[in-house]
Amino acid sequence: MVELPPRTPLPAGAVPSLDELCVRTARRLGSPVALVSLVDGEGQALPGAFGLAEPWSSERWTPLTHSFCQHVVTSGKPFVVDNAHDDPSVADNLAIMELGVIAYAGVPLIAGDDQKVVGALCAIDHKPRVWTDEQVHELSALSAEVADQLALLIQEIEESDRKS
Repeated sequence: MVELPPRTPLPAGAVPSLDELCVRTARRLGSPVALVSLVDGEGQALPGAFGLAEPWSSERWTPLTHSFCQHVVTSGKPFVVDNAHDDPSVADNLAIMELGVIAYAGVPLIAGDDQKVVGALCAIDHKPRVWTDEQVHELSALSAEVADQLALLIQEIEESDRKS
C-alpha cells in the first residue's frame, strides 16, 4: 500500500475531453456512470464524469468518505466490487447511499514524470453486477487514453505556471 498524494495534479472542475472519454467508457462497459477520479489525501477531484447525479456532477469533488477510487490509488491495481453491500472493504462507504455506488470497477491512472498512480478510471452501476475480465481489460485500455489526456493537461498547467 502506498500513501495518497498530497494533492491532485488537476483542480476540481469539468474537462470536456475527459468527460467524452467517460461517455465512451460507460457505453463500452454498459454502465450508467463512468468517472475520471484524481485522488489526494483529502478527497477526489472528478475532472471527467458521465452519469453522475447532482450535486456531485456540478461540484466535481467528493471527500474520501465517498471514494472507492482511493483503493485503486493505494494498491496501484484494479479494484473491482460486484456488490458493495457484501464487500467489507467498502460496505461503510458513503458513496453507496449518497451516490448509489453498488458495483464498481476501477483501474489505475498513471501520470507525471515519476509515473505514479494519481487516480482511477472507473465504471459504476447502481445495482449488483459481475464485471468480466474482458470489461476490466477494456477499462485498462481506455485508461491509457485518459493518461495521455492527463499528461497534456498537466503539461499545459505547468507551462502556464512557469509563465506566471
